[in-house]
Amino acid sequence: MNKAFFCLVLAIAGLCASASVGALDNSAPAAPQRVLVVGNSLVYVNNVPALVSAMAPADAPIVTDMLIAAGGDMSERLGDGAVAREISSGRWQVLVLQERGGLLACLDKPAQRDERTCRGSVIAHKKLSQLARTHGMRVILLGTWGPDSIWQGQLSRSLRKLAGLIEAEPLDAGAQLRDFGQKNPQLSLYQDESLHLSLDGSLLVAAALYRQLSGHAPRVRSLEITAPLYPVRILPDPTVLASQQSALADNAIRPAVSAEQMAIVVESVSK
Repeated sequence: MNKAFFCLVLAIAGLCASASVGALDNSAPAAPQRVLVVGNSLVYVNNVPALVSAMAPADAPIVTDMLIAAGGDMSERLGDGAVAREISSGRWQVLVLQERGGLLACLDKPAQRDERTCRGSVIAHKKLSQLARTHGMRVILLGTWGPDSIWQGQLSRSLRKLAGLIEAEPLDAGAQLRDFGQKNPQLSLYQDESLHLSLDGSLLVAAALYRQLSGHAPRVRSLEITAPLYPVRILPDPTVLASQQSALADNAIRPAVSAEQMAIVVESVSK
């Protein structure tokens, strides 16, 4: 065989092999988006982060976990050091902060802004947000929900104010829940007077967070939920990731979520 022709054959073979490898690389699954959620029972009831993960398609996975405490607030989470440790680990791309329900309304009331709990919350949010952004993370403030339109207005305005102060993205889940409930009166969104969410309410908040993370609404499909969905009365250790606390799953449920349930939720967050 002519030497020049032999070299040409080898060169073409090399190009084909490279193209094949490239094609295989293109078909490889995307690296998961890793999201750390810090909050309390308003977000751990029904395991909202796990619902977000279940909504993500296989070709764009979202891995979530939580640092949580019943009735916990951001001042406590700053003080125990666990959130700062997880941020500094470099394992996470997004930090979601959910303050104790109702606390942030103080920012909408001049007489309460200088109270210790209000100032402590702002300071904690600032420090955690700054640390996260130093490590290249997005920071999302997940707003909570109030019992009426007046209370919700205070929470929504305070959420936007705090987000501006700490350079974070506000997600006004409370306002979206209120709108969702008004348009779907057949659904019960809360399971008690403390405004812990029903599964339908948690699906709405999870879908809103999914949209904030991905830039689009989740797909309408049934969900396979493998993670435990927690009840109100659990005793998590706020210094340990929820996924590492197997005892929390003792009274948890793993319900089926139908495509019909998701269709109502997706329609709401798609607007």
